Amino acid sequence: MKFNILFLVCLILLSGCAKKEIKEDIRKPEQKIESTTEKEQISRGWTDQDTYTVVVVAENVDKGREKAKHQILQDIVKVRMMNGSMFTDITKINNEFKKPLDNGKVISEKKVEKGIEIYYQIKDEGLKQKFEKR
Repeated sequence: MKFNILFLVCLILLSGCAKKEIKEDIRKPEQKIESTTEKEQISRGWTDQDTYTVVVVAENVDKGREKAKHQILQDIVKVRMMNGSMFTDITKINNEFKKPLDNGKVISEKKVEKGIEIYYQIKDEGLKQKFEKR
C-alpha cells in the first residue's frame, strides 16, 4: 500500500515537473488589419522575400515615415547581430538601404489615441538576403 502511494506521488511530481520546451521567436506575431487605403489584408514583417513592413505610431505621417525608416534600420542591425554579421554599422546600413527606404510607402494609416498608426513598406529585389548579410 505504501509503495502504491509513493509511486503515485512520484508519478504526479514527475508529470508536473516534466520539461516543457518553449521556443520564442524574435519577431512579433503578424497582425492582420484591414487597410484604410485598400480593401486587402496587410501584415507587418515579411510579406515575401522582397517586401518588408513595419508598424509605427507617431504624431503625423511625416514623423511616422521617419520613425518607420529608423525602425527598419534597427531591425536590420538586430538581425545581423543575431547572425554574427560583421556588417552592423547603422550608418553604413543606412547607405546600403537608402534606395528602398526612400522609395518605401505608407500602405495604411489609422488615427489612434497617440496620433496616427502607419504601416510602412519597403521593397527591393533580394531584400531579405540583404537583411541577413553576414
